[in-house]
Amino acid sequence: MRRRAVLAASGSLLSVAVAGCFETRLNERGSLEVIVDGEEVDLTARRFQSENADSANDSAAFHLHEGEEEWFMEGTERVTFAEAIDLLPHFAFEERDGGRVVTVDGTTYDDTDDGTTLEFLANGESADPTAYELHDGDELRLEIETDAE
Repeated sequence: MRRRAVLAASGSLLSVAVAGCFETRLNERGSLEVIVDGEEVDLTARRFQSENADSANDSAAFHLHEGEEEWFMEGTERVTFAEAIDLLPHFAFEERDGGRVVTVDGTTYDDTDDGTTLEFLANGESADPTAYELHDGDELRLEIETDAE
């Protein structure tokens, strides 16, 4: 009887130990371009890389790696295009007053401002950044145009 109790207890402990091991984890990647007034932002710059981000801006959910030209999405849940932009160091995304606002490296672009447009493209097609969930191989492009000269 004692042996059965030990075996039952061991089985319960094993179940608890492996409970999280079978979670479906994402490990996906794709490309990302950010263009501001016709100039491509150099996303390979160290300040945008996960390895150089402070802990507040370091996310496994969506990030860039040093020496890689792709984005990476790891974790248990997909992120939207908007969430992806917001998770990158030195970037931010928010919706404000019925418009979309993106910050890139300290400069804020608001599509409610006259002369400013933000276009989010996924695989060459216009996409709603708050609804479009990223998938392996996605080619993402954020185009920002202003009337700045």
